Parts: sequence; structure tokens; C-alpha cells
Amino acid sequence: MRPQCADRFTFAHYRFHLTPREPLELPPHNKGTTIRGGFGAAFRRLVCIDLRLDCAACDLRYSCPYTKVFNPFVPPAAERLSKNQNIPRPFVVKPPLETTRQYLPGESLRFDMVVVGAAIDYLPYFIVAFRELSEGGFGLNRARCALSAIEALDPVGEVTVLYEGKEGVVRPPQQNLNWQQLTARAERFSGVREINIHFLTPTTLKAEGEVATVPQFHQLIKRLRDRVNALAYFYCGETLDLDFQELGRQAEKLKAVAVKGRWMARDRRTRKGVTQDLSGFVGEVTYRGEVEPFLPLLLVGEYVHVGKNAAFGNGWYRLESPEQKRA
Repeated sequence: MRPQCADRFTFAHYRFHLTPREPLELPPHNKGTTIRGGFGAAFRRLVCIDLRLDCAACDLRYSCPYTKVFNPFVPPAAERLSKNQNIPRPFVVKPPLETTRQYLPGESLRFDMVVVGAAIDYLPYFIVAFRELSEGGFGLNRARCALSAIEALDPVGEVTVLYEGKEGVVRPPQQNLNWQQLTARAERFSGVREINIHFLTPTTLKAEGEVATVPQFHQLIKRLRDRVNALAYFYCGETLDLDFQELGRQAEKLKAVAVKGRWMARDRRTRKGVTQDLSGFVGEVTYRGEVEPFLPLLLVGEYVHVGKNAAFGNGWYRLESPEQKRA
């Protein structure tokens, strides 16, 4: 399965390094919400012409860097997917998975972000926003930090330094990641008829109005298909050239044969005092059937996540073949 427009689906994988200057406190589990929330507030302070104004009422809502990244609106000229009320944000946070509550001065807080398509152009805004956030106070106790480095990662883990805090110099990456590179990675799963998916952060998938307490393969593929298609259209300029119904029918043939995980209840309080549900399935599921046609899409999903609250870090998973699992 390689859509004709696949080469247009580009994204970047960044790793941020923050160094606390004083003890930094973070929640043991919901670190992604703290990172995303602080980043969004700093980004808006950086670019907004009137912080008192609701984005929906702003005349610049279709061109503002903040709304394009954090609060996107369907463009007036959109010819397809125009009925989408909530289009996906063009980024996800990949939070630290450790349950550390406190980071001491000199220790490193590392987390990743994946940014899709046109939003990659806003990297300079990301750098300034995180630098301002770090220096102004970050985390539960507003601890002062330093943005010490930002790196770009390729699919095999090679690292390129984009920004060093001491020098303050930005070195833009020479090439972004694309679908073709992930298709090449799919070769390591060639011939397998079972695949293990490790859901690293709470994953919430809905099917026919009901929440799936254990993700079934067809639910995962259908939600991932729709998410990647929307990301491709709104940020890369083209929809995926796939037979959506046939893809869904083929996915229904794969069955979950082993489950080792649980439903994890989590929530957060928004700045407006509203409780937001961040619960989901965490653990491992082994699926059996004809896996290969779905591998490129599943490999993209490792980067862009799936399901609700992906921008906060939810819906992050990792693929493993049975051989890798045993090793």
C-alpha cells in the first residue's frame, strides 16, 4: 500500500533537551499535557495581537502561526474534508515515559515532537517559544530551565543537531522525513503474519460511537487512515489515494490473539477549569493475519499517533514482530 501522493506526506522528528537551573517538578504520568500546554501558552504570547480575543473571532485566524499550529480552522478554500469541525493539529508531543517527578539542576529533560508538512516552517517559532517558556519558568513549580539543544532524528535514529543553546545558532535540517523512507523500514517485517503493537501512552479509539476498551485492528487502521488522510490534506496538500472501504474490510480480517494491558484512567484540568479526559488503553496487543499491506500506514502512525488527544502524547505506539518481541 503506497498511495500516489505519498511523497508529499512529509514530517520532521525533533528532540528537545531542557536543563533545569533549579529543581523542576512534573506530573509522573501526564508530562505531555504540561509540555503541550506550556508550549501553546508561550507560542500564543509570542505571536498573538490580542490575547483577550477568542481565536474564532479574530480576522487573522486563517493566517496566524498560532492558529495554524494549535487551533487550526478549516480553510475557506478547502474543497475536500471541509465538513471537519476539528481538524488535527499538525504536531504531536512524545513525552518522557519515565515516572520521574523531579528533575534536578544539571539533569536533562528530553522529549520529542513530530511536526507535519507546512507546520515544519514554523520551527523558528518553536525554538523561541520553548526558550521563552524555559527561561520564564516551566513545569508544576515554574522552575527556570535552559533550552540546551534541539536535534532532528531520521528513521534509523541518526541525529543532527539543529540548535545549541550556548551558541544560539539554528541549523535547519537538509531533508524532512517522508513516506518512502518508512516503506523501506517495512521490509524488516516482510513475511510476518503476526505483529505486536505496544501502546505506550493511553490510546482511545471510537467505533460506532463506542469507546474500544481494547483496540481491535480494524478500529486502529480506520482511525489511523482517517487521521493520516486529514494531516496529508490540510498540511501536505493532497489526500491519500486509497480505497478506504476496501482497506477497512481487509483490516477486519486481522484478529487480536493476545492482550496484555489495561485501561488507564487519566485526566487534566484545563486553564478554563474544565476536566479533560485523557484515559485510554495502555499495553500490548498481538494481531494475526495478513499484516504487510498495512505496514507503511502503521509505521507512519508510530510518529503521528492515533486516536483522541494525540497532540498531548496519547495514542503513541510501537510495532514489534514476534521475533523482535522474543529477543
